[in-house]
Amino acid sequence: MEFKQELETGTFKIIGNTETTLKIKEVAEKCRLVKSDNGVKVELAYTGPNASKYVQYIEKHKEDLTKFLMNPDDADLYEWMESSHQTALTLKKHEKEKLILYVNFDSETHDMLTGIADENITLKLGAPLMQINVDELTRDEFKLKIYNMLLLADEIAVLMGNADLRKMSNIQIVKTYLTEIYDKFHENP
Repeated sequence: MEFKQELETGTFKIIGNTETTLKIKEVAEKCRLVKSDNGVKVELAYTGPNASKYVQYIEKHKEDLTKFLMNPDDADLYEWMESSHQTALTLKKHEKEKLILYVNFDSETHDMLTGIADENITLKLGAPLMQINVDELTRDEFKLKIYNMLLLADEIAVLMGNADLRKMSNIQIVKTYLTEIYDKFHENP
């Protein structure tokens, strides 16, 4: 369960139950886009248990779900926005901030976390861009993860309108740096 502390009373209020909270990807898997007189509409192709929760989700997130179904390549962006509790409006507030791509690598566990941070290396926006263990991936899988992470960072930067972050998500140095980590620390040939 997730809780939020209310400022006025100091009491905790339940804001979500992890067992019943739906994610856009799992709802989209049970939906399809259907042409209608007004364009396209989302139709639920599921009648199993908890179908009413899917219907509620669709009603509440119709626009995002339509975009998600029309652009399956943007799935990572929608999932990141959901897990970081960001919207296009909240991201726009970071337009003028000096943000950087942040990489944290633990040389003992070989866990790597990347995210968007400020100049003080404080992770911003609530969710990492990529969280992996280098030993669990082949070189090609690792390269694909980096590519997807840079695409996600670029999409976030575009939504924000943050030119500095956009430049950083395109730089070769990030790819080179992460690849050097892979070469140095990957233990499974």
